[in-house]
Amino acid sequence: MPQKHLVIGLFLFFTATTVFLFWQNERELDPDQGKNWWTFSFTAPEREESLSFTLENHSDKTDFQYEIAVGKEIISKDTFIAKRGEKTIVTPPSIAKQKERVKITVTTGNEKKEIYR
Repeated sequence: MPQKHLVIGLFLFFTATTVFLFWQNERELDPDQGKNWWTFSFTAPEREESLSFTLENHSDKTDFQYEIAVGKEIISKDTFIAKRGEKTIVTPPSIAKQKERVKITVTTGNEKKEIYR
């Protein structure tokens, strides 16, 4: 009789622990759960003439600005909104193929990230 209670108790403990760990794992894999980050990349990295980029926002910030620079000259600036949990595609005006490096800088608040083409 006591062995039966021990087996049932261990089974219930194992089941409760398993349910808790699966629940915790799902929470940790959710990019919006208690996290605060954003990133961006070229939408079509294989197309050198395209400056379109995708911003994935998992932060509380929604107002973003970008600027495109060729060498040290800024050739385009604009603002856009990206809500939390969204992927936003930004398509800046196209430019003629440049011999110098093209830099896209995205800022929000005091955070700044850059990519180069």
